[in-house]
Amino acid sequence: MNTKLGPLLTKILIILAISVVIALPGSSMFPLEISLLYGGVTGILVIFLFIINEFLLIPRYFFKRSKLPFVLLNALLLAVVALFHFLFDIEFINPQKIYDPGEGPPIAFFAIRSIVLFLMADFICITLYLANTVKKQAIREKTLKEEKLGTEIKLLKAQINPHFIFNALNNIYSLTYTQSEKAPESVLKLSEMLRYVFYDCNKDVVKLTDEIEYINNFIAFQQLKSEHEQDIVFDYRNISQDTTIAPMLFTPFIENAFKYSKISEDSRAFVKITMTMDKGVLYTTVENSIPQSGKPISGQGFGIPNVRQRLNVLYPEQHELHINENEEIFTVKLKIRLK
Repeated sequence: MNTKLGPLLTKILIILAISVVIALPGSSMFPLEISLLYGGVTGILVIFLFIINEFLLIPRYFFKRSKLPFVLLNALLLAVVALFHFLFDIEFINPQKIYDPGEGPPIAFFAIRSIVLFLMADFICITLYLANTVKKQAIREKTLKEEKLGTEIKLLKAQINPHFIFNALNNIYSLTYTQSEKAPESVLKLSEMLRYVFYDCNKDVVKLTDEIEYINNFIAFQQLKSEHEQDIVFDYRNISQDTTIAPMLFTPFIENAFKYSKISEDSRAFVKITMTMDKGVLYTTVENSIPQSGKPISGQGFGIPNVRQRLNVLYPEQHELHINENEEIFTVKLKIRLK
């Protein structure tokens, strides 16, 4: 709303200035105050038309596949505004003439004048709105390209934890040394994770099912780091095979959940991750316990700020991110409306 108020205020000032210019030539036929009143009322009606179009009709109906509702509602708006202007003109303004040179124009002239006036105003309003929309889209596409280049580097720095890879390799070495049956599977999982990170994540979007597979592999490695059975839950439901999403949006939250819960050390710790889709909206919750003692101190990394920035650019006004903490549980809730 705030981004629209500045341009709208500029339009209002321009309309008022034009209205005064329109009113001045009539000062030879009407008292000055009547001419200014006529110009002022005309300007207010044009402003009203601009506001209804700018904040209601165009954003809500114009960009729909079927534009019939917009055409009908816009025609109704034009008819109401033009009718009010016409009645105000013939009932109040024209009787205030200083002199009456002959019979004057027919009443149809005033009706046509009102219709043409507001039809032009409506055309100007729609044109300015579309021009502003195209400009914003161009800026957004430029920002996306710049953000993509920066993100490809940041993903390697912020999303991939070198210590995790070293620990994973150490775990694989231990499993191999003891000839564990899990060793081949661990190597395969690590290979899949690295392939996903270094190849698939270069794309603008990935399949949500591939992102889920990466999270499952991540959890499997985390479980290898502890001798006790870890309380980890990853529940995902109603996920379509065709659903796509920007890669690795959830990784920083999940990494933090394992790190700050100390789940590999504390047998009472837990991590719970849930994903569900409903009518094109993806709801994700990441919860982790907070240890009663030895609570880790949050670092100054830019993993989560990076995610916030990517969400603002990739899903503007299409996401909600809430992070809450109490004495026992740290919770992240992310809601994204996917295209």
